[in-house]
This record gives sequence, structure tokens and C-alpha cells, in this order.
Amino acid sequence: MKILNLLILLVLVAVALSAPAASPDNAPTVSVLRYKDDQDLANIQRAIIAQYERIGGTTKVHQPLTANIVNPASLGIVI
Repeated sequence: MKILNLLILLVLVAVALSAPAASPDNAPTVSVLRYKDDQDLANIQRAIIAQYERIGGTTKVHQPLTANIVNPASLGIVI
């Protein structure tokens, strides 16, 4: 039983050491984009796509969706 536990521990250590370390250069970021109308949104999308094309990769644009505002009190949730 001790050998099995030691083997599992060694495997976990090896997995932990082989995982790439997080670096601040590729940390994800979140941006809030504000726009006045559909034309402004289209301009923002083109600018973002141009940035991605400069670094390479593929781009897929989805139809923008809107979210409804829900009052938590109407759901019976106490915050």
C-alpha cells in the first residue's frame, strides 16, 4: 500500500512539474466594448479581426446577442 501511495505521489509531482507555468504575457484579459450603433459595432469588430489576423489564426464572427436584465428579487433570491 505504501508503494502504491508513493507511486501516485510521484506521478502527481511529475504531472505538476510538466504543466506549463502561467506567465503574465499570456494571461487572459476581459474588455468591455461600448458602441453607439450597429455601424460603430461593425467598426470595432473589423478592428479586432485585423488585430487577430496580424498575429495569425482563424476568425469566426457570431451574431451579437442581447441579454435580458433580471431582477434577482423577482426570482426570490436574497442577495
